[in-house]
Amino acid sequence: MDRLSIRDLKVSCIVGVHAHERKREQDLFLDVDLWFDFGRAEASDHLSDTIDYTEVADDLTAFLRAEKFQLIETLAHRACERVLRLQSRLQRCRFVIRKPGAVPNAACASVCVERERTL
Repeated sequence: MDRLSIRDLKVSCIVGVHAHERKREQDLFLDVDLWFDFGRAEASDHLSDTIDYTEVADDLTAFLRAEKFQLIETLAHRACERVLRLQSRLQRCRFVIRKPGAVPNAACASVCVERERTL
């Protein structure tokens, strides 16, 4: 299966459970992997035959900014479900969400969620 990836997508949003996290946006960094067959796009060389990664990034940014999740676990799961629902060509997706500064003396806290389209 072919894979399209987006790396280090920066999204500023409200995320977290603590009072100070609910008042101020924080930067999250997303790695997104999308598995689907590139065959149609390879043959046609047309954007309409693939998944538009700019469209995916823009949609995810708007979604995360609007939802204001408390947990990055929930955020990753719902984002994965959303992309699977909106992109009919997609067979599988994986999201890695990194939250810098979440843990003292660590670069970040992160979660990874992977889902496949169910028949």
